Amino acid sequence: MGEPITDGISRNGSDDDINGGTGTPPPGYSFPTHKLAKTLQEMAADHFNGHAKYELIGGYFSPVSDYYQKEGLAPAHHRVRMCELATESDSAWLMVDSWEALQASYQRTAVVLDHFDDELNKNMGGMTLPDGSKREIRILLLAGGDLIESMGRKDVWASEDVSMAGKCMVGLPAKHAI
Repeated sequence: MGEPITDGISRNGSDDDINGGTGTPPPGYSFPTHKLAKTLQEMAADHFNGHAKYELIGGYFSPVSDYYQKEGLAPAHHRVRMCELATESDSAWLMVDSWEALQASYQRTAVVLDHFDDELNKNMGGMTLPDGSKREIRILLLAGGDLIESMGRKDVWASEDVSMAGKCMVGLPAKHAI
């Protein structure tokens, strides 16, 4: 998947060690609430692990590229590194994929989902079972209430992307509901 990015952020024992270990974002930037995002991932894992119909084998953070152009969003390499720090010490199943962050243009969610499907199922051949056979991995999109709400906006989502995302979406409550 994507390459690790380490420029500008160091690890000094806390998930909050960013901006060279100062614990604060670089001036003028805000970071996504990675602890909340990680908590939502863990809640989803608990749900899937409690249902015998599914086996959760991994989860990815996929920070958007700088071309997403959200005001106040830190540079992609900082956001990728922050996600790496948040997952490296205490999560065996959560990972970070920097592909989306490294793209030279904004990538729609449907394109990112296709990327994961291509990497995991086409390039890696899916999941290898104990008997040596292979099984396709079902790619799911973990979506918070804010993402689900945005899907109703035609200026944000193409109808074919809403249809595709809807087939693989797992919804969670809005941030203020947690």
